[in-house]
Amino acid sequence: MNRHSKSALIARNRRIMLLIAIICSILFAFIFSTTRVAAENSKPVNKYYTSYEIQPGDTLWTIADQFMNAEYSDKTAFIDEIKSINHISGDNITAGSYIVVEYYAYDEP
Repeated sequence: MNRHSKSALIARNRRIMLLIAIICSILFAFIFSTTRVAAENSKPVNKYYTSYEIQPGDTLWTIADQFMNAEYSDKTAFIDEIKSINHISGDNITAGSYIVVEYYAYDEP
């Protein structure tokens, strides 16, 4: 083996070892962060329902602002759920009427 081939082989081996080290670091970071997130979200979450009297000026959007929390990331999905629970087909609601709204609460251990 000539001197040039030997140095090329050593350089190639170093690149391979560097690549393996980077992959291992990424995997370790992923596993560590996944475990930490699971521990933070380990509180029991319960779904509750409440009756809400529609006030003058309320819309489904303003009601969603009041009751929506981190369990719903999409306001439209939350409103669709309110409409489904209450058998509302459109977007019109009437002040003085009552609707059922769901919400989530974390129980303390």
